[in-house]
Amino acid sequence: MITTGGVNVTGAELKKLRINRCLTQRKLAELLGYKGRGGEMTVQNWEYDKQPIPLKHFRALSKILDVPLEKFIP
Repeated sequence: MITTGGVNVTGAELKKLRINRCLTQRKLAELLGYKGRGGEMTVQNWEYDKQPIPLKHFRALSKILDVPLEKFIP
């Protein structure tokens, strides 16, 4: 589980939402402003719970993944 400032989302849940929207890790990273392989690795680290998702991305993720923002907030 990723915990950042009281917000928690599992990497597995993020991966499921991403796959449901037919997005690759790289494409999701690009939509969030990351570039190339480094961005892909960032999303991979989030999905494997190796790195927390920055809070600044939650609003964008809710729009990109078409889920309510509350999905990311416990």
